[in-house]
Amino acid sequence: MKVIDDFLDIKDLKNLNKVILGKDFPWYFTEGKSFNDDGDFQHCHIFKEFGKVSTFYKINFPILKKLNVDKIIRIKANATFKKDKNEQTPMHVDHILKNNEKFKTGVFYCNTNNGSTLFQNGKRIYSKENRIVIFDGHQKHCGVHCTDQNRRVVINFNWIEKK
Repeated sequence: MKVIDDFLDIKDLKNLNKVILGKDFPWYFTEGKSFNDDGDFQHCHIFKEFGKVSTFYKINFPILKKLNVDKIIRIKANATFKKDKNEQTPMHVDHILKNNEKFKTGVFYCNTNNGSTLFQNGKRIYSKENRIVIFDGHQKHCGVHCTDQNRRVVINFNWIEKK
């Protein structure tokens, strides 16, 4: 697992957040966070998955340039909302690939709040603007709601690395 603070330069971060945190960014309601119908909800935006590409896909280029990407599996933004307690969602992996193929997962934090990403081994990475955590895609993890901001916004990257 690798945690990198100040991942993007300030200009790229401001451009990304102007779009994704802006009032005109299209978010879509999703029943379930870790699994369909898991009893929770969030708003999502799929940038790329199964050959479909969002018109907003390009805002991810500054992040993608810094990752060792051979093939993108999925890029998805999640917006969760303030709760009374730092509740955690169910542990999960984002994907299971054929033949248990290795892949990486990255969580990029768009805003600072007291939410986090919690890993099955107990490690916790707090949501800090311009931080990314990169880890083996087979590692179970979950999101933890924030209580101090109106929303927690992250972008999840799943990719196969260049060899």
